[in-house]
Amino acid sequence: MGYGYEYAYDYPIGYYDISDSFYAAIMSILMIVIALWVIFWLVSYIFHAVGLYTIAKRMGMAYPWLAFIPFARAYLQGEAAGVIGLKTRPIRNPGIWKLVLPIIAGVVSSVAYSVILGVLGVGTALSYGSYYGSAMGVGTIMMILVFSIIFMIAAVLYQGVYAALCVLINVQIYGRFTSRSMAVVHAVLSAVVPLYESICFFVMRNKEFNPGMEPQITPPPVPPVRPVNPEPQANPVPPVNPEPQANPVPPVNPEAQANPEPPVNPESQANPVPPVNPEAQANPVPPVNPEPPVSASDTGSEQEFAPGDGSNQNE
Repeated sequence: MGYGYEYAYDYPIGYYDISDSFYAAIMSILMIVIALWVIFWLVSYIFHAVGLYTIAKRMGMAYPWLAFIPFARAYLQGEAAGVIGLKTRPIRNPGIWKLVLPIIAGVVSSVAYSVILGVLGVGTALSYGSYYGSAMGVGTIMMILVFSIIFMIAAVLYQGVYAALCVLINVQIYGRFTSRSMAVVHAVLSAVVPLYESICFFVMRNKEFNPGMEPQITPPPVPPVRPVNPEPQANPVPPVNPEPQANPVPPVNPEAQANPEPPVNPESQANPVPPVNPEAQANPVPPVNPEPPVSASDTGSEQEFAPGDGSNQNE
């Protein structure tokens, strides 16, 4: 005779269910935060790169496209500021300092971490042979504490120096487009508020330069042109020699003409025209002799005779 048993357990809320849901919620929040941070970083990077590229191009700098390269744009931003004048001595080539300081800080941090880990490892190894077991000694703890304090002081000093350098660089750049006081305010806020520097560069990229702040753009030097040696031709063309003409035309000699025209001699003309002789004309015109003058007596007699003649005529 067999017996069968069935067991059923009913738990309202399981322990593992709570942990799984909590883990999923934490991961969801973490992914949202990471996505927002990536979007924030991309917007800041694009705004900063576009603004710096436009400003560098308007200033006539040689390589404005460095604004899109992560580490090179720090150098370009420093060089766009120019020489920074201080009371003691000017800062020349601030772009190099802005590029080199983070590299030096990274190297120093790596060395400090290595020293702290080395001291911690050596102290732990030495503590295994001690009488009190594996506890670290007081000397090891004090050494780690001293190195940690030195490292924190160096990190604070680096952050202060780098922030001051960034403020000075941004004051120089912002001062080309706005007043001195506003340039200082924008530079300080750029060092404190995230995304503020990128927005400032993007907004000021197309603003007019202040009077006297225009960049002195000079044309690039023309590289010398080297003389070009002509290469020898494959089939050189020989010089053309004029061939002798078949029937050369002799030069014309006026003395050796075939039928020269003789000079005209007026004495040897065929029908010369004789000169006109007024004495030998056929019908000469006789000269006209003037009439003698009429006297007064003749005139009176003529008048007296006139009425008689008239009366005779009337009769």
